[in-house]
Amino acid sequence: MSAHAEQIRRRAETAIKAAMQAADHQNTETYQRKLDYVLAEQLSDDQDAFDDELIEGTVGRGAMVVLYGDSNSGKTFAAIDMGASVARGIDWLGRPTDTGLVVYLATESPGSVETRLRAYQRFHGLRVPGFVIVRSPINLFDGQADTTAIISLVDDLENEHGVKVALIIGDTLARLVAGANENSGEDMGIVVRNVDAIRKATQAAFVLIHHSGKDAARGARGWSGLRAATDTEIEVTTQETTGLRSAEITKQRDLPGKGDRLGFRLEPIVLGKNQWGTERGSCVVVPSDAPEKAARGKRQSEIAGAITEFLRARSCGCLRGALAAHFKETYARQSVYREITKMLEAGLLIECAGVVALPGAPGVA
Repeated sequence: MSAHAEQIRRRAETAIKAAMQAADHQNTETYQRKLDYVLAEQLSDDQDAFDDELIEGTVGRGAMVVLYGDSNSGKTFAAIDMGASVARGIDWLGRPTDTGLVVYLATESPGSVETRLRAYQRFHGLRVPGFVIVRSPINLFDGQADTTAIISLVDDLENEHGVKVALIIGDTLARLVAGANENSGEDMGIVVRNVDAIRKATQAAFVLIHHSGKDAARGARGWSGLRAATDTEIEVTTQETTGLRSAEITKQRDLPGKGDRLGFRLEPIVLGKNQWGTERGSCVVVPSDAPEKAARGKRQSEIAGAITEFLRARSCGCLRGALAAHFKETYARQSVYREITKMLEAGLLIECAGVVALPGAPGVA
């Protein structure tokens, strides 16, 4: 093992051990440590120059962030746009950012992330510098090998580029904790310790992309202790009738900004055509006014979300049969028909002569 590799191994080992010792359920009989403390009378009374924000009023330096939402809410698009903004040092949804390298752990779907970055670059007419997409699968529950690998990658990138890694994005929490029970404090405690170890060793903020629970009013899915361990929590929601989206700061430990709602919409970008000549592409985030906050209720189903996204991208109506045929590889035909009926009854779709459409776009293609 080279001297550099040994240094990285020891650095990761120290960070992991420190995170384990900080956990509440650590067996205190196995070690004796000195507690760090300060007397209140020794605290400075000078005027502070705060330098603890990566994105103003949104993400702190080295913070643990959970960005969550329903399927098709646009949470991954928002996270990618956040990363690209930090990599470029430009505003994110109207909030100033500091710049730095970004590491995107694309464990769920590397190809999808690459497609979305291609769309971003085409839309903005540039190449995003310092945005690293990790294609290898990552597991922060099964041992410490991947924790050490991430710390090592950050060290290598910083040495190569001469710039600090400011932000790490994990996509998604479910894929990063394969084998863990998301509702188990014992299992998720291991994951939190590994995230803490990475943050401690790299000083980078760590954003976890996560899903809403079955009851949207109760927030993110899984173990409630995850929220307690989080510095910042951001919920991404969609106003179905307009397609406008909101990234709402629902928790903020130290920074101001709790309750702020940052608006955006998704703009389709064509990247090419398939073998039958049908246009294919992705979407990019475009800042907008945040939609009005909707009353909490039963969240939209996955099929309903997929239907809404398809019709919005199409910008016109579609025959019921054609709509069901479009999703034949993903959902059962009868399930699509049932969902269309539910959406019509709820006023989320309108119908004329067998053509269904979003309100305000009833035309036939």
